[in-house]
Formats: sequence, structure tokens, C-alpha cells
Amino acid sequence: MAEKNLHDGHRARMKTKFAKEMNFNSFEEHEILEMILFHCYSRCNTNHIAHELINRFGSLSGVLSASYEDLVHSKIVGENPALSLKVFNALNVYLHTDRTDDDIDIRDIAKLKAFIGDLYYGQQYEQIKLFFADNNYRLKNYTDIQTGNSQSVQVNLRNITKAVLNSGVNYFFIAHNHPDATSAPSDEDILLTKKIITHLRSMDIHLLDHFISGNDGVSSMRQLGFIYDFE
Repeated sequence: MAEKNLHDGHRARMKTKFAKEMNFNSFEEHEILEMILFHCYSRCNTNHIAHELINRFGSLSGVLSASYEDLVHSKIVGENPALSLKVFNALNVYLHTDRTDDDIDIRDIAKLKAFIGDLYYGQQYEQIKLFFADNNYRLKNYTDIQTGNSQSVQVNLRNITKAVLNSGVNYFFIAHNHPDATSAPSDEDILLTKKIITHLRSMDIHLLDHFISGNDGVSSMRQLGFIYDFE
């Protein structure tokens, strides 16, 4: 009974701490995770579970973005808590990306970067997206082309060409993400960009930019000087 009262008292203190400002500004990562776990475990102490999960997956973000299978296989939580954690993560991603604005002038690089950063928010795997612009330089639509793993994605130039031709536009840009690295372009990113430019130039189709979303933000390869032959 004493242990139960101790845990109940801890939960009450955590809830009171949150209620003072209704945000997590004064919370440590494990404390935020503890409060999420309150909804998974009605009685037991969630402090040690939160610490074990963060030690296993590296951070609060790492815990929430971990796959359902990895959470269960960790033996730290069971199937139902693992599913609840994925629900919290999915809600977080949904609310974040739901605020994106598709009425974008593609010449507004800062707005494009913010838009692309939102699209890749919470993404665990590398993914290539193509973005198509109309003749008024407005973002028309975008599509996912290929998805890889957390370290790389195999690029099929034929798929990119087919998608661009089917879009009926002459201007497009590409984006992909580095889930576990910075937004600095790799040698492979630079080579791919040059290949796309060369391949589509003869069709009067122009790659305007290649954006890379990383753990430090979003980079524009045009701004970095890797794309300069079409203005």
C-alpha cells in the first residue's frame, strides 16, 4: 500500500507541475515520457520504464519514432503500451504536418524549407519526393517516389523521369531526408542531382532545386551552389 501511495503521489506532483504552465518547458525528456506512459499504465511506476526506454532508443523522439516491433522486442513495454506510444507519435506527426500550407511560391526558399521540414517531420526512413510547379511558380503538387531505410534510399532515375513527364510540367524540384544525419549533401546526393539535371535538360525539363531535410534543418543545394545552370 505504501508503494502504491508513493506512485500515486508522484503522479499527482507531475500533473500539478504540468498544470502550472500547461506545457513541457520545465520537464526533462524522461518526465514527458512518464506522463505519456501514465495513459498506458494505470498504477505502476512509470519512471523506470521511461528511463529504460530512453536508454534503449536514445531520446524521447527515438522512443516515439521507434517501430512497434522494436518497442515490443525491447521487452521494456508490452504490446498495448507499444501501440499507445505509436498512437501518440502518429498524432504528433499528424498535427505537425496538418499545419503545412500548399499555397507556396517556389521562389520563397524559406517557406519551401519550412514546408519540406514539416513533410519529413517524424519520418524514420529516407524518402524521395518530387514537387511540381506551374508556370506561375506556384507549387502545384508533389508525390512520393521511393522509400528506403534509415541510412539510404535507392534511386531509380527511370521512376523520376516517368513521374515528371506524367506531371506535364517543365519545372520541378526534388527533396529527400537524412533521418539520422545532418542536411549536408553527400557525394551521392551531388552526383544524383547532376544526373537528373543532365538527363532531363534535353527534354526542356528543369530541376530547380534539391532539398535535404536532416536533424539540423533543411538545406537547399541551389543555395549551397550545387545547382547554378538554370535560373
